[in-house]
Amino acid sequence: MEQTEILQTALFAMLPVLLTKITGQVFNLLAASSFGTKSVEYNQFILASSIPDLISNVLILGSVGAVVIPTLISARKKEGEEAFLRLYNAILNWSLLIFGILSIVIFFFADRFFPLYLGAFAGENYPTPDQMSNIVDYLRVLLLPQIILAISVFISNGINIYNRYLVPQLSPLFFNLGRIFGLIVLIPLMGGNPSPWAVVIGVYIGSVLHLLVQIPLARYLGLRYMMIFSFKGPYLGELLRISIPRMFAVASEHIALTINDAIAFGVKAATSLNFANSLSLVVPQLFAFTFAYASFPKLSEHYEDKDYKGIVYIVNKTFNEMIFLALPFIITLIIMRVPVVRLTFGLKTDTALDLDGTYQIAWVLLWFAVGHIFVIGKWYMYRLYYASKETLMPFLISLGSLILNIVLAIAFTNLFSHNAEYAITATHVTMENLTTRGEGMAAVGGISLGMSVAYTIEFVALILVFNYTKFKLELGKLFKSLIPKFIAGLAMFVTMYLMYKTWNVLYYTVPTSTGNAYRGSTTINLFILTMITVATSSMVYYLVSHLLKMEELKILRRYLNPIFRLGGLRL
Repeated sequence: MEQTEILQTALFAMLPVLLTKITGQVFNLLAASSFGTKSVEYNQFILASSIPDLISNVLILGSVGAVVIPTLISARKKEGEEAFLRLYNAILNWSLLIFGILSIVIFFFADRFFPLYLGAFAGENYPTPDQMSNIVDYLRVLLLPQIILAISVFISNGINIYNRYLVPQLSPLFFNLGRIFGLIVLIPLMGGNPSPWAVVIGVYIGSVLHLLVQIPLARYLGLRYMMIFSFKGPYLGELLRISIPRMFAVASEHIALTINDAIAFGVKAATSLNFANSLSLVVPQLFAFTFAYASFPKLSEHYEDKDYKGIVYIVNKTFNEMIFLALPFIITLIIMRVPVVRLTFGLKTDTALDLDGTYQIAWVLLWFAVGHIFVIGKWYMYRLYYASKETLMPFLISLGSLILNIVLAIAFTNLFSHNAEYAITATHVTMENLTTRGEGMAAVGGISLGMSVAYTIEFVALILVFNYTKFKLELGKLFKSLIPKFIAGLAMFVTMYLMYKTWNVLYYTVPTSTGNAYRGSTTINLFILTMITVATSSMVYYLVSHLLKMEELKILRRYLNPIFRLGGLRL
């Protein structure tokens, strides 16, 4: 029964996540159409925004995430509403104070530390003084909306404590609408000349909307602000013990992303990395974040009761459901990456995204997608650790992953920089290629490959350490239950690959080169062929799953048949 509740909660949570991702991709479509992948200014904007994003993600998401919320819930239950509000506001005020101090330091000293940071990772593509001045300007003005978003995230977590989830999950959608407004309305007002400053203003509008949409519900629930900095009761020690390792664990991943942005800037591809990452994250956020979010309360409850069999059951079932639902999307991103990128970012007829940019984004997306199974697994494993109130070991593992991520990103970027084209067959693995930097535009793919390899090792470490230090997860049984999913996935992979390669040749759907003489498929043809290929291959996945009698098919039948019945179909 509880697994059904987890599944229902996860599927319900997918809707606002999906809406947010759709609006996020609309923003990226407009950004790609306006700037393409080779805009120097937009690459500067992407690089500058990584530092404010890092600070807010570490201090805010790291301090009021899944490990602090249970403490706030406990305070509300044991001490009453007033004590909870005092503790909640104390955490808010201290976090914002630290955030504010860091922001002031960065504001005044950005022109000194940022050149040093960029020089360490950007390599030979070092910006001119005027370009560096632009980057620092972007960085400084992007600090304020992060503070607004920080306050809004605190409100979101406060609302969640009252078991209200829809409005907090929809607030990122309004943030995306603000950014879209910046591109649609402000660029024409600026004379039609695309400028990242329109995006900056859109970020300000979006952050304010992110906050305002939650205030009415927060006021209704009685979530009010207090100027309090003192902690009373036993909670300060618990918060420090739990949240600090959690904060550093979150920091390690975001530090890696920030450094990767600098490496990508060094190979003139920060925009391509950003676009590919935003598209690739749709899969783990739909199928890892939602299931981890839905199962966390049950996992915590079973751990408090020392019901380890119940935890093993939930972990086994949830892993099977996540992988079953995610595999078709992962396979589609791997095989159909070029059509998917073109249909996502290149729909507008006057797009600035050329075919070379399309191939570059697709190349990065490929190497993100090959590691998605393990990204999904690692996201879920962190929630399992936090349900057991274990934060030190995840931090140590994440720290090792950070170091490995940086080393591999640099090595693989060097390796792919010697490629003459975006192709695996063009890669020659030699010590010289791993340690020297060439001029090839395929270099940026090394960043996503490095991340995928590091995250794969991170997941393996997380699950093995948990199995050894906590209790047995019955890994043999888990892996055995996943084999039918991978068999069905292999059948889908082969079918999709053969169909795509056949139609690509017959209809010249995707060019083999990006020259101006290309006269290939229209967008409508590309869309139709992509949909036919994906639908046919997905049906193969379903039929093989049916032949193997997978229990997870009940998910599709239960939730899709009411929709299909409208058209006279039934799974």
